[in-house]
Amino acid sequence: MADSTSKYLGVSFDNLRKALFLLYFGHRNGECNDFDSHLYQYVIPMQGNFDDPLQLNEKDTYILYWIERDEALTQDDYIVDDGKGYNRQKCVANILIRFAGKEAETWAKALRHLAKRNNVTKIWSGVCNAERLPYVYPVIPRRVDYFGKNSQIAFDVRMKLHYDEVISTGWQPLEGIDFTVEGNVTVEDSN
Repeated sequence: MADSTSKYLGVSFDNLRKALFLLYFGHRNGECNDFDSHLYQYVIPMQGNFDDPLQLNEKDTYILYWIERDEALTQDDYIVDDGKGYNRQKCVANILIRFAGKEAETWAKALRHLAKRNNVTKIWSGVCNAERLPYVYPVIPRRVDYFGKNSQIAFDVRMKLHYDEVISTGWQPLEGIDFTVEGNVTVEDSN
């Protein structure tokens, strides 16, 4: 397994959270936000040990996300770049994004209109080493309840990200195998 100095490029829960934060909260009033911003709390994975978005403030809008499926499309290969070795393979991730709160429907529908914007393409590429596949997906309203609280309307959007998964493992490729055989080796003709 890779050690703590390994580098990962691709779609992960952490990288997806950062990309969604930059898409929706990257700039506010002309200023660039960073991941230390209090707004980072509004982008959360769909799991129970994160904050309940309905309890924090119902006047706000939350972005919840989940990687539903992440699969390799090709066999991995080993490349050397600037003297460092990397394993790389083409992958596709199916992503569920749920918007809940005051601006949920508008934000969900806005996601469909961000496909060709240059800065959005740069965010997917720079943070997730990915590009969004050009599928036009439906916005699906859902009744959701969090932790047994009153239900609320949320809006689900699904998308696919095509990406290069790159891992710097520090491993060297297997270049050949030498067998040492004692005794006689007989090779028979298969004809």
